[in-house]
Amino acid sequence: MTPIARIAAVPDRGAIVVELDRNGARLSLILTRAGDKIAAFRNKCPHAGYPLQRADGRVLVQDGRYMVCGAHGASFALTDGACAGGPCNGDGLERIAIDVRDGDILLV
Repeated sequence: MTPIARIAAVPDRGAIVVELDRNGARLSLILTRAGDKIAAFRNKCPHAGYPLQRADGRVLVQDGRYMVCGAHGASFALTDGACAGGPCNGDGLERIAIDVRDGDILLV
């Protein structure tokens, strides 16, 4: 397992982007937090394949419940990545397996 972030780095009811090098390939992830629930998703909108973050690198989280794609406005549930509206047409974000131990978020 690979440590990718500390829980404290992810704001409650928020999301951050983490860039990793995994076996020579770039992997961009979004980590989300809602209370004690941490989730990870591939940073790729299913609508057009763009990263979700805005030009400034931040992920827009609306009402503490939805991530909004900076390119076309598709929205996804913070906790499970399900499509919540916009041009994602029912396609959710790809979930990435993680584990949480001693304050660390680990890529499985």
